[in-house]
Amino acid sequence: MPEQESRERRIARAAERCATALFDGQRPDGTWPNPRPPAAVGTAAAVLALCLADRGRSAGLIGDGARWLIRHRNADGGWGLLTGSPSDPMATSLAVAALHLAEPGRAAAEVADGLALLESWGGVRGLSDAKAWRQTGLVLSLAGLYDPAEVPRLPAEALLLPAGVRRRALSYYASGFSALSLLQLRRRPWSAVLRPVSARVAAIARDIVERSEEDEGGVGSHGSDPMLTGLICAALQVAGECPRLVRAAVGYLRSVVQPDGSWQLIHGPEVRRDDVIGAAVAGESLARAGHAADARLLRTAEWVLSRRQDRPFPVFGCPPGGWTWTGGAGWPSVYDSVPVLKFLAATGAHDTAVRAGAAWLRRRQDSRGSWSTFVRDTREANDGPCPFTTAQAVDVLVLAGASAADRAVRRALRWLTRVQRPDGSHPSTWNRGGVPATAAVLSTLTRLGLGGRPVAARARGWLLAAQLPDGSWGAGPGAEPGTAEETARATRALAECGGAVERAAAERGLDWLLAAQRPDGRWDAARVCVFTPDHGPYPDGLITQGLALGALTASQRAFRDAALSTGRA
Repeated sequence: MPEQESRERRIARAAERCATALFDGQRPDGTWPNPRPPAAVGTAAAVLALCLADRGRSAGLIGDGARWLIRHRNADGGWGLLTGSPSDPMATSLAVAALHLAEPGRAAAEVADGLALLESWGGVRGLSDAKAWRQTGLVLSLAGLYDPAEVPRLPAEALLLPAGVRRRALSYYASGFSALSLLQLRRRPWSAVLRPVSARVAAIARDIVERSEEDEGGVGSHGSDPMLTGLICAALQVAGECPRLVRAAVGYLRSVVQPDGSWQLIHGPEVRRDDVIGAAVAGESLARAGHAADARLLRTAEWVLSRRQDRPFPVFGCPPGGWTWTGGAGWPSVYDSVPVLKFLAATGAHDTAVRAGAAWLRRRQDSRGSWSTFVRDTREANDGPCPFTTAQAVDVLVLAGASAADRAVRRALRWLTRVQRPDGSHPSTWNRGGVPATAAVLSTLTRLGLGGRPVAARARGWLLAAQLPDGSWGAGPGAEPGTAEETARATRALAECGGAVERAAAERGLDWLLAAQRPDGRWDAARVCVFTPDHGPYPDGLITQGLALGALTASQRAFRDAALSTGRA
């Protein structure tokens, strides 16, 4: 059909333009620059820490950071996670505390406005989330703006739990919780009867913070996150604890400040910021678009392989063999490891590494059949079982040779069926809306030959209903406008289903993607990645290009396979 041929030619040209743009932006070693956006929380926490622990040497950085915060506050007088994010209590309390210490006179009006906004929410005591109440109160107390005796006590005794139970309870909050516990113990000493227990709690807290930093390479960062690092540094400085860690954190914060005076959402300790997950998503799409043997992409694969963690991470109870998001030593994550393994599988030259990664994933599977991000069997909202991560992990097991009969796969599919929402969608911890996880689950079931199951039918129905009138997808049904990322995910999943209705929807999605491609071969990145649930969506340009390219080539391949199977080729 002429229309079909025209669309195929347009897809091929669009895919080639995207591939050219990706390769043109690649560094000689196979990596890509992919900076995270500036973050008000990271900037405020860094300024707060430097005010308390390094004011003399870092006076210039403190002043630049304070001015950045003033320029980027919201119209309501508060701050959100990122520029443009709605104001929230934690970001606002961090910024208020930082400005009060950094510019006690010049920023008095901004501090007063921020405190007034907190009061309009009911004040620190009015926060419904006890964790937010504690963190906000402790942050303000660091700057002398709140009485620490009024802050609800952290349950620091949780540190006395057996290591496995403690890991599941605290998850990746372990180091921050430990630092704040040390601060609380210094400011609100326990009674004489409990003092021996408090000494034991303090010893465990020190060990967790020290081990976490050492296992991250001993470079001063915690989670490659300026916000967490700044908060830990400030708490330890005021508590008079772990002076080496305070000095190391100051060094990290000084090394990753941006030219405009801000700190990014996430930044590894290296001056040059590398990004494993973005490189993996783009690399897989390039490999499946016909560039698997390209020397430039082979360099990416070698770099990714060199970033594999060769040491355990005891704070998370994690064995060696996974990847972090920044490419350095740090927090091994299932969420970041699965796209790396899918990329290595797509090259066709790293089967041994893929099998080893699949074995690592099997060890990380939750007892309920799902996969979490950092800690097995945790129920922490930012880490616990995630349908998107679980579907992606199943894909890796299949790429390594598993079938639908595999026990780990069967357990994962039972869990995915059990947690599907009544409307047919699945949520994702690290992506907004229902499209990413719903599309991932549908794609996984289709690849396993299980597209006829009710769970797949419900997922298809939800995706079809969520398509917007212009052919795109956004956060969910009725959401406007559509984005390249969500449209790419839904288009690919529906194209691979093979049905006529699904194909028609996928073709409309492809047409939208083709029209949305910029002259330089790229797509605009939208705020669809999520740093914490319901807060701080941010864009990721490299992932955007990888998803769009993957949708173009996978859909084209699916349509050709369908035509061959019906004898219409």
